[in-house]
Amino acid sequence: MNQWIPATDFIAADVVRWTEGIYDRRRRGKALRVGERLVAAEVIERGKDGWVKLLVRACTITKDEFAGKSILPLKAGEQVRRGEKTILRGKPQRLQWDDETARQAVVNGSSRGSRYIKKDDDEE
Repeated sequence: MNQWIPATDFIAADVVRWTEGIYDRRRRGKALRVGERLVAAEVIERGKDGWVKLLVRACTITKDEFAGKSILPLKAGEQVRRGEKTILRGKPQRLQWDDETARQAVVNGSSRGSRYIKKDDDEE
């Protein structure tokens, strides 16, 4: 039932995976690319500022380009923060929900907001 589909957009509660480069920071000059990893994470929160808070579910090193330094994958259960553009640059895929109609209802409801839930900034 685990089917990954290409993702151009994702919402909170989606599980997404993407490829990201691993860089070694140098004291001077440009950072050196030392490898690449495939990250699968659950979206916890998407900020309006372009940052995404994620809970890592799995991480594997796909390329180890620099033999002199060992690369450690991200730990499962760790919370990380990535830029939305960074995820979209890494050819993201999302795990298909068991009930895609429920996901679509969440997408449609999140844009309008629920009439049953009172928000903090609403004044009556």
